[in-house]
Amino acid sequence: MGTDGGDALRFRDGGAPIGGDLPGGHRQGEGAEPADLTYRGGLARFPSMNDQVLLSAGPVQNPARLGEGPTLPTTRISPQARRHIDVRRQIIKEHPGVLTLAGPDWRGAPAAVLILAVHWTVLWFVSQTNVFVVFLTAFFFGQLAIHSAGTLVHETAHRLVFRNPRAKLLFDLLLETIITSFGRQLTYQHEHVSSHHPHLGVYERDYEHEDVCRFLARRAYRAKHPVRQRFVTALELFLHLLPFGFLFADKILMPFYRGATGRVVKDPERDIGATKAPSAEMRLFIAVSIGVNVFLFSTFGFLGFLYQIWSLSLFLGKCGVTNLGQSLSEHPGDDIEMPTRSTYWWGNWILFNTGYHHEHHTFPEVPWTKLPKLKALAPQAFDVGGTRSYVRCWWDHVREDFSPSRKNAIQTSDPLRCAGTARGG
Repeated sequence: MGTDGGDALRFRDGGAPIGGDLPGGHRQGEGAEPADLTYRGGLARFPSMNDQVLLSAGPVQNPARLGEGPTLPTTRISPQARRHIDVRRQIIKEHPGVLTLAGPDWRGAPAAVLILAVHWTVLWFVSQTNVFVVFLTAFFFGQLAIHSAGTLVHETAHRLVFRNPRAKLLFDLLLETIITSFGRQLTYQHEHVSSHHPHLGVYERDYEHEDVCRFLARRAYRAKHPVRQRFVTALELFLHLLPFGFLFADKILMPFYRGATGRVVKDPERDIGATKAPSAEMRLFIAVSIGVNVFLFSTFGFLGFLYQIWSLSLFLGKCGVTNLGQSLSEHPGDDIEMPTRSTYWWGNWILFNTGYHHEHHTFPEVPWTKLPKLKALAPQAFDVGGTRSYVRCWWDHVREDFSPSRKNAIQTSDPLRCAGTARGG
């Protein structure tokens, strides 16, 4: 889950879909099959790659049942998403055995139970210490535990743990018990599958691209006051170190940028068109989060509760080093030929191979347990490793006063909707 592309919780990809009908590996809709797709072993193959990019998907098909998960409302995709389809087709042609790797893997469930056990054991320990120990533990361990659970949210978004809606719902609720996201994991699941995967690299539709008006306002202030911007950057980092800092930092800094530059700080025309979870499902997840936090407070006291909240806050904010670093490492934003990078490092052992990101976008129906095998089947196709670690990506981002999470052409222009009076923006 990154923090720059939009307001929703993002499990940085940080971060595969079911049976592969579409770029995200999901169905177009319940019982529907796109006319321009042919199937082989449950994997979709696209014929022509010359369609225009679809910026408006039309009516959004929101799921009606709990646990159903997100669906894709369109088959027309961005050039960068098409690039992954091209690579995918070539690999299937050369290595047909890759088709056997697709499908869910239930082993994500016991892994989630293990994360919960370890996370709450640490929570119990720090509940007997002091605020300083709680902060240090949340920073160096707690947010990493949330990140680990978050990568399983990414798996279940693509129905790669369970396909059955009831089983998926129960697993998602288990993850909600760990992260207590107040339903934001559902927003992430839908935006990741119906916005990011099919519209990769398209600012208007890919939620991982930072709001251009926000970026341009920050850039304008930095150009005029480079030294002051350093202090503003430090202030933002400090705010994001606080519990719930990721929520109230923008309430302070966005009005500041708006007043200092006279610019709009939120794009009034952008609509990513993502699907949404049923309201009943969202209420259920919020209730679970509230119940878990009440339980933690009553059982482990204030410090135990604080550790949980602080871990989540750090993970979601600018100080979420591995989460934000992972997000920054995955997509340059403007590279059509090589739109996605992978990071092969020891952290994949605890982050469920989420670093195999190029592999994931090419075969989003392959679960985390089989991504290394996928890479081994076609090493030349997947030789697109990143050159920087997650920590280095995060540090470069901070040093540049929060450089944009993704590059795109609109950042070099100055849209009229972002300039002028800033009332309400």
